[in-house]
Amino acid sequence: MSIGLPSEASPLEFPPSPGSAAILVVDEDPAFQLGLKTFLREYVGFSEVFTARNGQEALELIETEESIELVTLDYQMPGMNGIEVMEELSQSTPRPLSVTMITGYPSEELEDEFHSFASSRLLTEYFLSKPVEFEKLEPLILRAHEELEAAKRELETDALNPDPEGGLPVEPAPDSVQSQLQRQGEKLDQIEKKVDALRKRWRMDFWILVAIGGLIWAALHFGWLKKLEPVWENAKADISAMFKPAAANDSTKTADEAKPAGDQAPTEEVAPEAPAPEETPPFSSGEAENSARPL
Repeated sequence: MSIGLPSEASPLEFPPSPGSAAILVVDEDPAFQLGLKTFLREYVGFSEVFTARNGQEALELIETEESIELVTLDYQMPGMNGIEVMEELSQSTPRPLSVTMITGYPSEELEDEFHSFASSRLLTEYFLSKPVEFEKLEPLILRAHEELEAAKRELETDALNPDPEGGLPVEPAPDSVQSQLQRQGEKLDQIEKKVDALRKRWRMDFWILVAIGGLIWAALHFGWLKKLEPVWENAKADISAMFKPAAANDSTKTADEAKPAGDQAPTEEVAPEAPAPEETPPFSSGEAENSARPL
């Protein structure tokens, strides 16, 4: 996690003066930049405080202003971010520098990456998150200056006392560098595991695509699609038959409901049929004559 600022109960009683050392404030926020610049000059005692709003300006100032020995570095900036600035400084720092990162986007990954740039010429001991109380920041900045002065003296001693075998001076690796290398090794192991998992997934996806392509080719080559056409036609016919009666009933019902009651045709009354007349049996000739004869 990010390093904590000194508590108010343990401030430096007699903080050392930065002397002629200059400090560079790199931050895209003008308000934070102005406040920190004023505090470092008026309260901490830096005679020169330079400012830059992006990484490119910071690198140019470090290259041209030889008095800059300390840097407060933001991470999120336009163009070149703080980590990209550290990459440039780690490859070609013109002189020993102490860099303190102050960011509003803190994370363990960012902090580890920042610390990984530590060397005998580039000190990356302090990683802070915003908001920062300037009063608590003062002893930390002065401590970073003292550590830088000690590192410079050690480099000068190594330069005056070269390797007894006649080679170049050997700079001992600080413990912090060893721990950073160990953390970087662990990160590489995690990255390798992720890459292996991605490879396995890509292989599985590849074989799935091959299987799908083989099925499509077999269907076209052996005519499986044509064999399935009758099944598909029957299915469509069944689906159509399911929905047609319902549609017809609905349309008939709708038409009947739409007719007004008065427009319905009257029902014809059927008259009952009259009974057929009974047939009188014909009279015989004798009966006719008798009926005609007077009594």
